[in-house]
Amino acid sequence: MPLVVEFAAQEPERLATWWAEVLGWTVVGGTEVRPDGPGVPLRFVPTSDTKDGQNDVHLDLRSETHGEQNHIVERLFNHGARFADIGQSTEVPWVVMADVEGNELCVLEPRKIYACTGPLAAVVVDTTDPREQGRAWADELDYDVVIEQAEFVSLRPPTGEGPHLEFLHNEHPKPGMLRVVLG
Repeated sequence: MPLVVEFAAQEPERLATWWAEVLGWTVVGGTEVRPDGPGVPLRFVPTSDTKDGQNDVHLDLRSETHGEQNHIVERLFNHGARFADIGQSTEVPWVVMADVEGNELCVLEPRKIYACTGPLAAVVVDTTDPREQGRAWADELDYDVVIEQAEFVSLRPPTGEGPHLEFLHNEHPKPGMLRVVLG
């Protein structure tokens, strides 16, 4: 079964359109965004809940150069994204932003490991046990483990194309408006 990122959204069609424009992908059925090349589908489901705190799942966007990173940040801002503070230091090389419904995302500086991912570098999941979660998802999806550390595990599709699925240690992950599901 393929990996799907599901957003709970107050305005699912609006948020689907926003993400499709940002990633250069296609909206299908009004509430699903499908990649035009490497990627994972994004599904947008209605909710009346308002976002409360930081999500335990977020998306990392890829850039090939520092100039492109700046261009992506500018384009996101012009599409309604805002800069976000999730406790990151001013020394990190990535830029943290939030989409039009407040879902966090990162615009990464160039990293060779994400060369074949398409515009979406990684789907990042906060968890108390990255190794356990990483191994379970690697087995379920038949993904390759490319990095395994106590605090961080990164999985890659066996083809080498498409976003990584990453697990980051967080002692108190809080379910938010995004989740990773099998489609």
